[in-house]
Amino acid sequence: MVTGVKKVVPISAMIGTLLLTPVSWASTAPVTHLTEADAKVENLKAFSESPENTETQAAEQVAGVNALPLSDVADRIRREVPAATPLLYTDTLTNIYAEHQLKPLWTDEKARLSLENQLAEAALAGFQPQFTAWLNALAQPDLSPLARDMILTDAALGYLYYIDNVSTKGDKWLYGARPFTFAAVSAPSLARLNTAAHNGTLAAFTDTLLPANKMYQPMRKAMLTELADTAPWPEMVINRTLRPGENHESVGALREILHRFNLISANDMMSAGAAYDKTLVAAVKQFQLQHGLEADGVIGKQTREWLNKTPQMRAAIMAVNIQRLRITPDNEPTAILVNIPDFSLYFYVDNNLILESRTIVGRAERKTPIMSSALNNVVINPPWTVPPTMSRQDVVPRGRADPGYFSSRGYTIYNGWSNNASVVDPYSIDWSVITPSNFPYRITQAPGPSNSLGRYKFNMPNSEAIYLHDTPNHSLFNKNMRAISSGCVRVNKAKDLAAILLGDAGWNETRVDGALKAGSTRYVSIPNRIPVYLYYQTAWVNAENIPQYRADIYRYDDSSLKGIDKLTDITPFLIKS
Repeated sequence: MVTGVKKVVPISAMIGTLLLTPVSWASTAPVTHLTEADAKVENLKAFSESPENTETQAAEQVAGVNALPLSDVADRIRREVPAATPLLYTDTLTNIYAEHQLKPLWTDEKARLSLENQLAEAALAGFQPQFTAWLNALAQPDLSPLARDMILTDAALGYLYYIDNVSTKGDKWLYGARPFTFAAVSAPSLARLNTAAHNGTLAAFTDTLLPANKMYQPMRKAMLTELADTAPWPEMVINRTLRPGENHESVGALREILHRFNLISANDMMSAGAAYDKTLVAAVKQFQLQHGLEADGVIGKQTREWLNKTPQMRAAIMAVNIQRLRITPDNEPTAILVNIPDFSLYFYVDNNLILESRTIVGRAERKTPIMSSALNNVVINPPWTVPPTMSRQDVVPRGRADPGYFSSRGYTIYNGWSNNASVVDPYSIDWSVITPSNFPYRITQAPGPSNSLGRYKFNMPNSEAIYLHDTPNHSLFNKNMRAISSGCVRVNKAKDLAAILLGDAGWNETRVDGALKAGSTRYVSIPNRIPVYLYYQTAWVNAENIPQYRADIYRYDDSSLKGIDKLTDITPFLIKS
């Protein structure tokens, strides 16, 4: 029985196999990237105008009775920090350095290196160019020690704002393309920073800012391993599919790539043959598994693209997924977990994996949202009301061209949304007037084996009208790329999932079979609501310590490309161990 479900907190048993979801929802609105310079200007402008910006008030809480005159400190900051290096938190810096008698804060090398490393990890993720701007400012060779300390404190304040707010805003910050705007740091965080500086405990303080997720260190190690591979990356140049046993001049590049992945030996790499032989095929199959591809040994477009990704690209992808760990719980004992780009569902009960299933998720134009909820009931023989978007874009255009389409798919049209609405004959509709955009009717599909929801629906409260469900077409689960639904999540092993949940509600197999055969719709409440997480993780390290990558089906990783552009500015600040 599924018991012991408590408040929604994350799971640990799945670490190394899959990652958990953020608990907030992701923004999917299309946005444009800003350049680093544009982001800096926008941050300064928006920071000063933001209603959240109470920097002056928060900063005033820092100053103590022994503080230097603020005007003197402000003047010193202006003289120390180059004019070409705009600071975001001038008022707060003034109060901090007045309180500390204009003495450097970051004299503990461990604390300084830890903060710089964390700034570099965030910069490599690419979602906020200001992190790179701070690193560039710190790298200026002619800075005085005090100026460098002030810039690092300014960066620390911005980083604290990020840490304070990522748990509630990370769905937009880490899955969108437009950099967020910095605002004032909270008074409690300022107090923590100030206390640590006074007590000489900044090293311990900066350690508290690291991702707490257990996957952080394995993923960080994988990221550093990629960054350490600085040799030129070979490229497979081939404009067709390469099949086992075929010859091609790009096989030489393939050999080197597979060796760099430790999938073939040095001797196999040195072979001069152009044949795509059995040794290479076996290695490619392993490579395909690590990237969520069909392990058939056939090198098509997707496999070739992954083979040609440089270590730097992989490091940046891992970096942005590391930051997502900040909104990824990792100690939930009982939960249903769906990694959207991995097309997979995992059901854990008391930290034990009891069900694993393939899934089908929303296509790019109808994304499955990043969200969390809790299953509250199972519907046996569910009816289906066609959502308005699908009605306008999919069903009505086909039915308008051929009214017989509705009956062929088991659809019924009603003249309203109330329970007593009347049935409308599609042949009676004036299709010269009624179009997909002004279609006023409700379309439903009766329960049954051909119903689009299959035989089971799993409800969970949410504002997106998203749920898990069965499907009449299980052959689609054989596809490798399964981002083909309209947003809801289809579950290959829906019958098994239903059996577990219904069993907890007191239903045995005989009773379930009887309800299915009867054909009527049954709503069965779940005694203990099961947390459900739909999350989006395109890189992680599995239980065998092998880095895993998945296709970025919704292009949420595009920001990582910005980090790659600034690698030479970022890598000097990374701690290499």
